[in-house]
Amino acid sequence: MKLSPTTHWVINPHLNGKSFFWPGNGEIGVLLIHGFTATTVEVQPLARFLHQQGITVAAPLLPGHGTNPFETNRTHWKDWLSSAASTLQSLRHACHHVFIGGESMGGLLALLLARQYPESRGLLLYAPAYHVPGLWRTRWLSLVIQIFPKTYTKDQEEEPYPWQGYGVVPLRAAAQLLKLQQLARQEAPRVTQPTLIFQGRLDRTIDPAGAESLYRSLGSSQKRLIWLENSRHCVMIDRDFDQVARQTLEFIHQNVN
Repeated sequence: MKLSPTTHWVINPHLNGKSFFWPGNGEIGVLLIHGFTATTVEVQPLARFLHQQGITVAAPLLPGHGTNPFETNRTHWKDWLSSAASTLQSLRHACHHVFIGGESMGGLLALLLARQYPESRGLLLYAPAYHVPGLWRTRWLSLVIQIFPKTYTKDQEEEPYPWQGYGVVPLRAAAQLLKLQQLARQEAPRVTQPTLIFQGRLDRTIDPAGAESLYRSLGSSQKRLIWLENSRHCVMIDRDFDQVARQTLEFIHQNVN
């Protein structure tokens, strides 16, 4: 098949996966960062739940996402971090208390932002991409191959809430994810905010044991790892969503009062 940037690459293209900023009562703000190859559709169910509680919620569509994988291959991890940081600044201006959260790669970005903004009230990590099997191969594969088909898109089709993103892996961008992962491992011991980690037992996208490694590495004295027995990788839209939403809200209230 001839590959072209004009080819339609996005799964569920009819959904709105753009950046959003949903104002609440101004007291609490939550930043939610989507994962690699995904869009903000991935975080919207949780965002809606929190917004219904009066919380301001914001999520950026990261550069190179929601378009085509060739554009993603032209981005750098610093582009993703800068986009998330810009949204965080808007939240900090609008709210008294700010929490930083992210799914998968978004969790790594959230961790780095928590390091940069120690005044944030807490860190929410959803299946953080701390260990990804075979990711190291992207350093040399990306020199000869632009994209590679995913093997787990069927899982996303079976989740209770829809997922939007690419059905392929942009390999040059994946090599940037590897660099981001390495930096997150360096910075984790210096992150001191209260932290809540969610990890699905059935995750086949990342190594679930990475959640335990991250838990041990974090410098926070207040941290908790919650295992979700019925969830795969996209825990924000999977079968344990009610538990994720409830315990996220509990964590936020515990660290504001």
